[in-house]
Amino acid sequence: MNLRRLSQSTLLRFLLVGGSVALAYAVLAALATTYLPLPSPVSAGGLWLAFIPLAYWGQRRFTFADSAPHRHALWLYGATQALGAATVATVSHFLASGAFWFDLRVHLGGSLLAAMLSYAINRLVIFPGRDP
Repeated sequence: MNLRRLSQSTLLRFLLVGGSVALAYAVLAALATTYLPLPSPVSAGGLWLAFIPLAYWGQRRFTFADSAPHRHALWLYGATQALGAATVATVSHFLASGAFWFDLRVHLGGSLLAAMLSYAINRLVIFPGRDP
C-alpha cells in the first residue's frame, strides 16, 4: 500500500486525529486521577466530556471532510462521546490505582475501547460515506 493511499484512508485519519486527542486526554486524566482529590470516574469522565468539541471539530474537518454529516451530527457525536465517557469512567473506576504510569496505561486502554465504538458509529451513522 502506498503513502498516497494511506493518506486517503478514513480509518488512518480517524486514528491520527482521535489518537492525538486521546493521548492528550490520557495524560491529563492520569494527572487528574493521581493528583486531584476527586473520584477517578468523575475526573476521567469530566475530562473526556471537555474534549468533545475539539474531537468533533478534528473529525469533521480532517477525517470525514468528504462525507455529508447527518443533520443532527453534533448531537449524535455528543451522544457517542457520552458513551465513550461512560466507558472510560467505568474503566477508571475498576482499574485506576492512583499511580501515574499505571493509570496512564489504564486511560489509554479505555480510550482505545471508546475509539473503536466511536469509529463504528461515526462511519455508519454520523458521517456515512465510503472509504476510498
